[in-house]
Amino acid sequence: MSSLPSSVLRAAVAVAAMVVLVPGAASAQLRVSIGAGAGIAGSTMGSLSEGLTAPVAMGEVAAMAKAVGVGVEVDGWRHDSLSILIASADLHVRLASTPLVIKLGAGVGRGDPDGQGTISGTAGHIGATYDFGFSATRALTLFANGLVVYTFARTLQMADAGLAITWR
Repeated sequence: MSSLPSSVLRAAVAVAAMVVLVPGAASAQLRVSIGAGAGIAGSTMGSLSEGLTAPVAMGEVAAMAKAVGVGVEVDGWRHDSLSILIASADLHVRLASTPLVIKLGAGVGRGDPDGQGTISGTAGHIGATYDFGFSATRALTLFANGLVVYTFARTLQMADAGLAITWR
């Protein structure tokens, strides 16, 4: 079994710190989500439909006003020795009077989804979340994301979905 890349370990430590430190200090405007699910990833060496499926982890911190907010999200995917880590800064837009939030962002990503070598580059992110509130400060959140990492050599693509716990 191979060890995790240092970038994945740093992201895991940051997410763990958010879980421990942020929920008690969260105000009505701050959202912290930690989740897991499944994803499919591939590169331009083949289509995404030919990609590999694997578990994903997601961590997000966002500051939300009534309808608009900004946030930072980290998505990680791992299949045996193959892995992807993407971090993005996002604009969040809540659809009027609903718990549905659409996210659009940009950032950086690194990974090897197909065994053809690790790439690092500029990332794009589009996603959505839907909260099922179970208390005034907590919710179960469905999430779905489409992510791409671009380099001149090839492009990495990933789609993921899952369930998160959200402190708000």
